[in-house]
Amino acid sequence: MTKLNVVLDKRLSEKGVLFYHTINFDKSPHLMTVGASGSGKSYLNKLIAARCVLKIHNSKITILDFKADDYSFARGSSRLFEFNTVKLGLELAYQEFTDRLHGNHDRSFRLIVIEELGSMLAYYDKKESEAIKSMIGNMIFMGRALNFHLVLSTQRPDSNLFNAGVRDSISTIALGNLSKEGKKMLFSEFEEMTDEKHGQGSGFMLIGGAKLFSIKVPLIRNVKKLEDYIRIGLDR
Repeated sequence: MTKLNVVLDKRLSEKGVLFYHTINFDKSPHLMTVGASGSGKSYLNKLIAARCVLKIHNSKITILDFKADDYSFARGSSRLFEFNTVKLGLELAYQEFTDRLHGNHDRSFRLIVIEELGSMLAYYDKKESEAIKSMIGNMIFMGRALNFHLVLSTQRPDSNLFNAGVRDSISTIALGNLSKEGKKMLFSEFEEMTDEKHGQGSGFMLIGGAKLFSIKVPLIRNVKKLEDYIRIGLDR
């Protein structure tokens, strides 16, 4: 099963009704989380990663944390890559992806979480950043059939972070209050629905380019348990 309850409906939650909007990785295999620093992106990414490990049999995760900040609890895990090792981590994940593409029949669930994509690309020179974008693009376009899934996190979803057509192939969760430019960039067909104000941990989710929801990230009550599941997924 690759359908997960991850975020709450914000409007129903304000009325005391807990209703989850699901992320179905079979239909929407990749996700982009967007928002300014402090909006709750990493918090949400951790929740997604932990729930994948908890709910999806034999799921494995790789985390590329360029800031080397949010996953310090998992240092020493085999697939956590920080700061200047993130490109190596992506290359290792991409090698597994290409192995599946060229005949490896393993189809266990793989999740690649890339924190602060914009900062990561800016760190490398043009040739290296183009290689990174190429690897990401290939996994976005062909990942579903191979059970490879990406969660990309960035403060601004600028088009120059992606090769042509990639951004349009990713579902989006945007947290916090977006600028007018940001709304147009992400939700151009739903601008009349995005006037609602949001703070930390709430925003909009657009799935498959067709359905827009006002959402709220649920509170993590047991942080240690969440971190334990992430470590399990990193070391499987």
